[in-house]
Amino acid sequence: MKKLPLIAATAVTLAVALSACSKPNNNEPMNNNAESSPATMEKNTADTNMARADSAQTSLDWAGEYGGVFPCADCEGIKVELDLHPDKTYELNEEYLGKTGKNEFETKGSFSFDPQDPSIITLDNHADNRKFFVGENFIEARDVESGKKIDSNLNYKLVKKSAS
Repeated sequence: MKKLPLIAATAVTLAVALSACSKPNNNEPMNNNAESSPATMEKNTADTNMARADSAQTSLDWAGEYGGVFPCADCEGIKVELDLHPDKTYELNEEYLGKTGKNEFETKGSFSFDPQDPSIITLDNHADNRKFFVGENFIEARDVESGKKIDSNLNYKLVKKSAS
């Protein structure tokens, strides 16, 4: 029977000791967050910079000739050839299939990678500022205003033919 009060006293002492370890010291600012340590902040910054550096512009072989047929409301389709040059100039050729008269158009100009989303290129105003997503061996037309994927089941992809 004498052991029961001893066990209870030991349990209470242990509980008090453990609870004291888990309480923060309110007199000192809490700065033990692992994410705010200098080493972790440096690593997070490096990871962020690497993610920015590893984009379509820097990691894909985007220069080359792309081709395909886009949907057309009043013709059989639009045969599109877009040649992207390493100096960030382009040549865009479009042929409206099944149309009579002037149905072929050529546009030349420059393009830029979107600084907010480097997987998106924007052709200059000669091509109505059209936007394309740059993928591995393809590009895909995007919404001109937002740069987001066009909400359609129709094909807006151009497949890479060859490097330039």
